[in-house]
Amino acid sequence: MSTQSPPGYQPRLPRLGRRERHDPTMVRRRGKELRERGLAAVALLPAAPLMLGIAVAIKVEGLFDRSARGPVFFIEQRISRGRAIDLVKFRTIDADALGQLGEGPSHIKRFERAGQVTRVGEWLKNWYLDELPQILNIVAGDMFVIGTRPYPLDAYEAELDMGRTRKYEMPGGLVGPVQSYKGVQSPSEYDLDLEYWEAFATWSPWSLLKLDGQILRRSVKVQLAHEGR
Repeated sequence: MSTQSPPGYQPRLPRLGRRERHDPTMVRRRGKELRERGLAAVALLPAAPLMLGIAVAIKVEGLFDRSARGPVFFIEQRISRGRAIDLVKFRTIDADALGQLGEGPSHIKRFERAGQVTRVGEWLKNWYLDELPQILNIVAGDMFVIGTRPYPLDAYEAELDMGRTRKYEMPGGLVGPVQSYKGVQSPSEYDLDLEYWEAFATWSPWSLLKLDGQILRRSVKVQLAHEGR
């Protein structure tokens, strides 16, 4: 079960001037993409046994609890650099929540916040392991390891209506400045995204690599402390 966009959906794009169409960050983005796709491919090898174990646990829970039955993976459409991608997660919501999703863009957070999660799903959320399959998205080139939070389709459209084009410009990431500040007082998500994109576009590759390292360390700390869930 997955959230589906309307048939033939193409994300609405903002109108860009000539200067904006000639993207000065293309070389930087390509280098970062190749580097992080390679890193994700290497990480997939040790992660594969854990992912297999999680898949088995999801299915075993469904054998003993009818409300927990459903697919192993949940695919949700998000926006990364202005195009819709199929974001892959381990399913955390129960069968009743799956039945309520229906057709059209949706976001499972409302079901998770309402407590419509399985026992395995609650454990996965607590350790952020529901997002582990997104390694596959990174290997496929859909997103980065470090980037901005991929937006749901409806939120992307709402931002365009307000004249905000950040999600057109920015590739999504598995972790990023927003995730690294979960559980603590921080600037707004909008400001964090813009700060990161400014750094990405103007900082030296070495400085950006150090920033990515800091974001990754903070994100791991958030995960181990179970903050922001």
